[in-house]
Amino acid sequence: MRATLIWTINDFPAYGMVSDWSTHGKLACPYCMENNKAFTLTNGGKTSFFYCHRHFLPMNHRYRKNRKDFFIGRVEMDVAPPRLSSKELHDVVLEYGDIVFGFQSGKQKFPSFGLTHNWVKRSNFWELLY
Repeated sequence: MRATLIWTINDFPAYGMVSDWSTHGKLACPYCMENNKAFTLTNGGKTSFFYCHRHFLPMNHRYRKNRKDFFIGRVEMDVAPPRLSSKELHDVVLEYGDIVFGFQSGKQKFPSFGLTHNWVKRSNFWELLY
């Protein structure tokens, strides 16, 4: 029997389970990856992405210049981070070795986890023939 995964429809936590990208912490955004603008709230210590997504808007969009309703006193002039192609993303994932899970393996993490990436493991979907 053969099967092909065409697409998935899921929420953000399920996206993390399918892709094996951790959707927690400052690097939770799988599009921005290490180029995000997340910040930690001073009183609660929680990660916030509240002012991070105006740079995905077109450069002439009116919300980019809106100082009053968004980040007070700030005009968004940054461009969106480059989106990796599937080949580029596959090359990045292949740089990380295999992580063996199980009771004897202990806690394993790829080097620089949480600093430059949020890959938990290499997904089995990268091993499919198509």
